[in-house]
Amino acid sequence: MPLTLVTGPANAEKAGHVLTAYRAALDREPLLVVPTAADVERYRRELAAAGAVFGVEVLRFAWLEREVARRASVPGRAVGPLTRERVAAAAVAATGLDRLARSAATPGFLPAFLALADELEEQRVAPGRWYAALRAWAAEAPGQAAYAEELGALYGAYRDGLERLGRRDARLHTVHALDTLRLEPARWGGTPVFLYGFDDLTPLQRDTVETLAVHCRADVMLSLTYEPGRVAFAGRGATFQELLALGAEHVALPASADQYASLGLHDLERALFEPGADAFDPGGGVVLLQGGGERAELELVAAHVARLIREEGFAPEEIAVVLRAPDDHAPLLADVFAAAGVPIVLARSVAVGHTALGRGVVGLLRCALLDGTADDLLAWLRTPGKLARAALADRLEAEARQTGARTAAEARALWERAHPGFALAEIDRVAGAHARGPEALCERLAAEAAALFAAPHRGRAPVLAGPEALDARVAGALRAALGELGTLGARAAPLAPSPAELARALETLEVLAGDGARAGAPGAVEITSPPRIRARRVRALFLCGLQEGVFPRPGRPEPFLGDAERRALNAASGLRLALREDELDRERFLFYTAISRPTDVLGLSWHAADDEGEPRVRSLFVDDVLDLLDPRPAIEHRALGAAGFEAALAPNEREVLRRRVAAQSLSRRRPPAPIGPLRDPAVLAALRERETWSASALEAWTGCPVKWFVDRLLSPAELAPDPEPMLRGELAHRVLEEAMRALVSAGGGLVPENLDEARRHLHAALERHAADARISVNPERLRAALRRLEADLVRYLDHAAHARSELAPAHFELRFGGAGDDLPAAPLAGGELRLAGRIDRVDTGPGGAAIVYDYKGRSAPPSQARWLGEAKLQIGLYMLALPHLLDLEAVGGLYQPLGAEDPRPRGLLRDDADGALNVVKNDRLADDAFAERLDEVLAAALAAVRGIRSGALEPRPETCAWNGGCAHPSICRCEA
Repeated sequence: MPLTLVTGPANAEKAGHVLTAYRAALDREPLLVVPTAADVERYRRELAAAGAVFGVEVLRFAWLEREVARRASVPGRAVGPLTRERVAAAAVAATGLDRLARSAATPGFLPAFLALADELEEQRVAPGRWYAALRAWAAEAPGQAAYAEELGALYGAYRDGLERLGRRDARLHTVHALDTLRLEPARWGGTPVFLYGFDDLTPLQRDTVETLAVHCRADVMLSLTYEPGRVAFAGRGATFQELLALGAEHVALPASADQYASLGLHDLERALFEPGADAFDPGGGVVLLQGGGERAELELVAAHVARLIREEGFAPEEIAVVLRAPDDHAPLLADVFAAAGVPIVLARSVAVGHTALGRGVVGLLRCALLDGTADDLLAWLRTPGKLARAALADRLEAEARQTGARTAAEARALWERAHPGFALAEIDRVAGAHARGPEALCERLAAEAAALFAAPHRGRAPVLAGPEALDARVAGALRAALGELGTLGARAAPLAPSPAELARALETLEVLAGDGARAGAPGAVEITSPPRIRARRVRALFLCGLQEGVFPRPGRPEPFLGDAERRALNAASGLRLALREDELDRERFLFYTAISRPTDVLGLSWHAADDEGEPRVRSLFVDDVLDLLDPRPAIEHRALGAAGFEAALAPNEREVLRRRVAAQSLSRRRPPAPIGPLRDPAVLAALRERETWSASALEAWTGCPVKWFVDRLLSPAELAPDPEPMLRGELAHRVLEEAMRALVSAGGGLVPENLDEARRHLHAALERHAADARISVNPERLRAALRRLEADLVRYLDHAAHARSELAPAHFELRFGGAGDDLPAAPLAGGELRLAGRIDRVDTGPGGAAIVYDYKGRSAPPSQARWLGEAKLQIGLYMLALPHLLDLEAVGGLYQPLGAEDPRPRGLLRDDADGALNVVKNDRLADDAFAERLDEVLAAALAAVRGIRSGALEPRPETCAWNGGCAHPSICRCEA
């Protein structure tokens, strides 16, 4: 009989039986079919090591289906997944849906519908038969009639769409190839086929086996992990019975303990899930690990893996770490095993939109054709190799944030204004290609993707690895996808995606982010899942994440037809739609598959809580194992947030040191040493040689030398816009200066009689500057802020006009000591301090008396009595500088709030100066106290200059931030 069915449990040496038969048939050029691409490489190496080199061909099942189509001479190729989605989307749009209308608008509808179409195609259910089955079901359940009609119409519209396109999808293509072989079996040529590592087959795979063995009369040997009567195999009986019904020769291989170095693992394989099974001694073959959180669990596993490699002599490729869904934990796995010094190989998929190259291409598309944002433009510009100087993109981001540029067009304008010789012409090329049609657009995007990928490698021919290899896969995926969609657009324009649909399609493309083909290759531990480990044996296996709700995974009903509907539909129509109610049987088998793979060590691990401390329950499968073990192995624990390991289990010296440091830290909590003084000779020399200082810099040092160091010396660039109060103050200064200057030039003072004139000048100045005001990047907030500022300034003019001051405004925005300023720096203390700055306003009176004003926002600094305590030196220093600048005597210095409820200025005023001026009484001082306060300000300023020149960075958290506390704790390292 051409079909031979080889069955047995996991330890039955089925691989040896199949490979022996395969090698015996090498002169007939047989095919060996295995489950995964990693298995393909593994068995090629194994056969080559045994001397089988010529005539060897190892395939995955999907490759076998392509070989069937080739030999059947089926013309054309199956449509790609993106074309298939476009056909399905058109079918949904063309079908008048009522019951399914809301569901059809959700993102998961198309994948669910295509999964149902796959199932129907695999069972060779044509649209007509599907209609008939649904109507037979609706006849017995009239309430489902409308739903059944829509479900039938959807499948019919999808198949009609493929027919109009003149193409088949992958499953229909394979079905057509199988039908061709059934009519002309000689096309297969009698090539033997051997299938190993499978525990179940899909309907289409069973169809393929039947076609080759029964109709083509080819020798087919299929191994199945199956043993009649075992609970672990309850979900695999149907496939075995269907294949046996084909008249297969059945070879049942017995269990063999020779497969296991640990007898306890053999006993576990025989007893798992069996009712009434006797307990046994695991003999050290089973390790139980519990972490306080997910990271702690994986750190414990990584430490055990490292110990096996370091102390037990296990090769890394002889160890596997298995999770139910390793993709969900990939970053954490990479981090934990890297810290343990354990090399791993993890095959996982990543969306193209989550890669730098993918984000760049999609960003370019959005900038050209959609409502692209500044972030889209930046994503494109930051694609590796696009800019020779990546800092240019950082500058653009900072400017975009500070100016409120939100759209791609606004950000592009900023870029091209700053770089007129570097126009972003690619955006225009993509827009022009779109105007020529979908095929031209896809070709243009493919060319741009290729150029972006090649840019970092120009002029060299590197061997790509790591992130660069991922970029190569992304570039290939983009080229294939755009080629497929471009061809579709040329062939059937209505099916071509819109720019928005194209962006979504490219973003969600999946590419392989790990080197899955290297699984099992020398030098790395494989991170994998139960289905992918089923055809491979290892010496040690750690099955991780054994949590209830994860493994076993709860059942997921099919979205369109639940098990009750499927059962009724099958009964009414004769269809054989699969039920989902046996999910627990499938999960039991996957668990059995994983625990039966190791020969020496089986580790079972779980965590008691998630990394936020929420409790988690371990899987009942763990209890199924524990019930069989006598004595039970001790469970090794690792606490949530634990640092390092004891020497016995530590994967490296670093982890021993981490534990020691953590223990010391717990035993005596010492604050970290604060920042040390400046020591660089060049920096200190530059500070000593500097002569001119601004009052604000001296205030910053007096408040906190570390804050001065960060803000003034390091001077980091800001990404966020300047604070709104700062921008509001700048505009207020500008408007008041122009209004006051215009009033004084017209021969008037700020008195009640000139108040209307002052308001007119104020409104005119505000109107002139409102257009370029940047108080807020939000237009709505900007309008509101301008109205509030206007009200505050008008209120201030009214207060100032009635303040009864004897002095009149005379000098505005008085700048001194800076490059290009009309006035030189003011020499104080015999020239030890040369002061630079900008005085907002100076009012003068008889005898050369003057008062210095400094505008503030909604609140003024405190009374002069608290100046030194709160590092407020500016107005005092300006008073000391005034005689050197204008040959005037400063009789007062006042901070003038512009938006406070109490509009009176605060500061320092000589007791006999400007007697009628409405100020707070405590701000007036007698001559001696007045002079003493200015001397204190000068002494504090000189201390600041000397401190800066010495480089002594003393933390002062009590006066650092505006409301107390440290402004830069990560740099200062001061706990206060």
